Amino acid sequence: MSNSSTVWAFFPYPDYLTLFKMALFDLPEYYRTEETLGWWGELTTYCHLSSNEVAVVCCMAVLWTLLRWIFTHTVFLPFGKWAGLSKANRVKFPESAWRCVFYIASWSLAAYVLLGNHFEVFADPPTLFKGWYPGKPVSPDIQLVYIVEGSFYLHCMFATIFLDVWRKDSMMLCVHHVVTLALIALSYGARYTTTGVMVIFSHDFNDICLEFAKCMIYTKVRFGKFHMLNERLANVAFALFASGWVLGRMYWFPLKTLHSILPETAKVYYQGHLPFGIEFNAMLWVLMAMDLYWFAIIAYFLVKIVTGQVAEMEDIREEKEEDEFSEEDETEKMNGDATGKEHIPNGIHRTETKKNGSVMNGEGLKKRNIVAAAAVE
Repeated sequence: MSNSSTVWAFFPYPDYLTLFKMALFDLPEYYRTEETLGWWGELTTYCHLSSNEVAVVCCMAVLWTLLRWIFTHTVFLPFGKWAGLSKANRVKFPESAWRCVFYIASWSLAAYVLLGNHFEVFADPPTLFKGWYPGKPVSPDIQLVYIVEGSFYLHCMFATIFLDVWRKDSMMLCVHHVVTLALIALSYGARYTTTGVMVIFSHDFNDICLEFAKCMIYTKVRFGKFHMLNERLANVAFALFASGWVLGRMYWFPLKTLHSILPETAKVYYQGHLPFGIEFNAMLWVLMAMDLYWFAIIAYFLVKIVTGQVAEMEDIREEKEEDEFSEEDETEKMNGDATGKEHIPNGIHRTETKKNGSVMNGEGLKKRNIVAAAAVE
């Protein structure tokens, strides 16, 4: 399929109703053709994941955490102070700026690998299973994508719990990270790797747009002055985010990826037993359910814009808080923390009790007092 005169024949897509019916009635085919090894027997027979590969991913996760700390304290926090951001936005800006930088790099890598080196899989996703066998060697470019993504989501699991600002959907994010890590490990071990690259390609572009839009939101008020350019850039980024979500997560992901791993489609190119068919499908459909949940949030936000309930871009997942630039911020910019509160860098901070007795930043994963958490050095 590889000379320069090749004319690509794109695999036909079903409609959404047909896809749902196929998932409902076709998935039991995996059970009917399943070998009698049991789940553990199948795992040890078909899943090839070495301890060295796991160690590399864990080391890279530590490296991402270290790089985040370095970028936060040498670039993002100093920028927030220099730009005159409010204390709350000085805490939130490094989080989004760091993720924006990563997703630009990771999505560019995935796009290059998929569209540049393995376009036949994008055009005809079931070709993933052509010539499949247990322990099939993984090409170095795909292996690199898996190391980068697996280590980053391991870092994200730690960061969401201990470093990031807690939001309304943060628990959903933790579930997302667990499902993503399981998918990465299982698809790599079972050698369904090009499907994994397709999932990354169809998802990560939205994260670039989202994090860039949030950076513009956090920096649109500087030294108490509103900057319309940041607002307009946030609007453009949100438009790209919403359209990219529809194309990548609501169209390509279900109709290309989910359709390609159903038995009827997968066995176009491979007639034998495909391990982890039910498990792999179940986790990808859970991921689809989370995409639909977040799509509902996007739609809700669009309705608020259209009906005039929102005058400017904001993150509706965040708790309302005092976020105005004040004279105290200016004093803190010049002389350090004027409140006398002790700050602990990088978003990890002490429990505080409000006057009414309610506890902030404690009791497990309750919301954090981000205003008191500004990391000022």
